[in-house]
Amino acid sequence: MKIKSLFLGMLSILAISAGFTSCDDDDDEWNATGDGQVEMAKTRAFVLNEGSMNKNNAGITYFDWTTDVAYGSDLFMAQNKRQLGDVGQDIIVDKDNNLYVIVNNSSYISKLDEHGVEKATLQISESLGLPRYGVIVGKYLYVTCYGGFIVKIKTSDMTIVGQVAVGKNPEYIIAEGGYLYCTNSGWGSDNRVAKVKISEFKNAEFIEVMSNPDRIVAVDGHIFVQGYDVDYSYPWGELKADGTFEKIGNASAWAVSDNTIYLALSMTDWNTYATTTTFATYDVKTATLTDIPSLPDAPEELYSSSVYGISVNPYTKDFYIMTTDFANNGTINHFTKDGTFVKQFNTTGINPRKIVFLK
Repeated sequence: MKIKSLFLGMLSILAISAGFTSCDDDDDEWNATGDGQVEMAKTRAFVLNEGSMNKNNAGITYFDWTTDVAYGSDLFMAQNKRQLGDVGQDIIVDKDNNLYVIVNNSSYISKLDEHGVEKATLQISESLGLPRYGVIVGKYLYVTCYGGFIVKIKTSDMTIVGQVAVGKNPEYIIAEGGYLYCTNSGWGSDNRVAKVKISEFKNAEFIEVMSNPDRIVAVDGHIFVQGYDVDYSYPWGELKADGTFEKIGNASAWAVSDNTIYLALSMTDWNTYATTTTFATYDVKTATLTDIPSLPDAPEELYSSSVYGISVNPYTKDFYIMTTDFANNGTINHFTKDGTFVKQFNTTGINPRKIVFLK
């Protein structure tokens, strides 16, 4: 009797354990739709399409980055039943796969879940100015605003908890070595990078670079800045540890993967509207700039198209070159990390500028 009871007890324990295992397995299964309507792969990417000024046509393209198959219409509209706004400036992903979309002219930030379903919005006041670009540090989102501020936003409830005055028309922002760095374009009247200590978030120091600085990235402890300068030649170079700036080359778009910077320079003759695009890479460890005359098997039209953005998949190191004609839906050109062409496909919106990758 005791043996039978013991046996039955062991079966009960095994059944309960199996139940727990089954629940754990279920928890690990990918929910293809979540709270939305669109079924998507776990290996998903979201393209922010900027749209056109005053057209209320910014949007998001979803595609499976293992197949390059894109959902056929604007994901934001499909999931949220409204337009994203005017214009899509930046998209950022946090460690929990939440997405934050900065919509410049509509002056708000949308927080989306990992399926692109909107969970909260934050309207940016006129006194702070139109929002531009953002970076996540811990539980906070730091956003540049054209009124001359970096604002600190608590991501859990999307409330502003602080602000620091920087220069005129701040643009791109990064976090590096315990500091925030942002470029101050001033629409051509400023020439500085602002530096703010994150732990204090009070005052900004300033470092002169070039006229009208725009993009800024950090690679292996090095900081690089790109701008327009007075002749719109798109100079870029390194912001040295001693506070000096050293020009390296010219680029109108870039992206970083490990210790390599992928560079594109699109120059347009506005008399003929003909565009010429060239490519290069920069090895940060060896400080070597290498021109790339051609990418293997790349579409010929890539060299006569305007590159609007470059993004790198952190899981595969493949890179994606986004092009635009400023009137029709944009194009994405997928390359492996060694530069071999994989596939070209269209987005669901105008002016694709950035891709974030989730898994």
